[in-house]
Amino acid sequence: MLNFIYLILGLCVLGAIVTIVYAFLVPTDNTHVCVEEKTPLQLESMDSEKAIFSFTVPVRNTSNQIAAVTDAFVRPYLPQEQFPNAYCTGNLERSNARRDDHYFEAYIMNPNTVATLVVTLTFMARNGKRIQDVLRHMVDMDACIYITGVGRKAHYVRKAFVTIYGDEVAKLVGGAYNG
Repeated sequence: MLNFIYLILGLCVLGAIVTIVYAFLVPTDNTHVCVEEKTPLQLESMDSEKAIFSFTVPVRNTSNQIAAVTDAFVRPYLPQEQFPNAYCTGNLERSNARRDDHYFEAYIMNPNTVATLVVTLTFMARNGKRIQDVLRHMVDMDACIYITGVGRKAHYVRKAFVTIYGDEVAKLVGGAYNG
């Protein structure tokens, strides 16, 4: 009987040791996009058919472990049912690795570091309209920033939503819509 009690106690101690080791080694990668710290939207350029806007947003690794951001992209949500006279595409780059081919360079984030992402939104006019006229009637639009990466755990995908306000876009193209 005493051996049985020792066996149970031994299993309990072994279980506690395994739990402590697992808790020490568990991955803590906590890379996230800080949308609440995004910069104001800026108009980069505009002609009769196209308007290009941008803003920056920080991405932080607040863990004590290295993270590898393997891909990132932005997806604007502007359905044609809601806004038929323009469509929007997005591009996402690191501020220190800008490219013009829509390719995102993977990078390593050291623990407790910050990187800056540049989000570029391009609005193209449809139906023979001028983009400036169309964007004066812009509606609020969400855009989602996707980050994929790996730490010391399985591959992950994180999403962060940003709202692009129609009034802000209208002001940047030369006036707000007055109905």
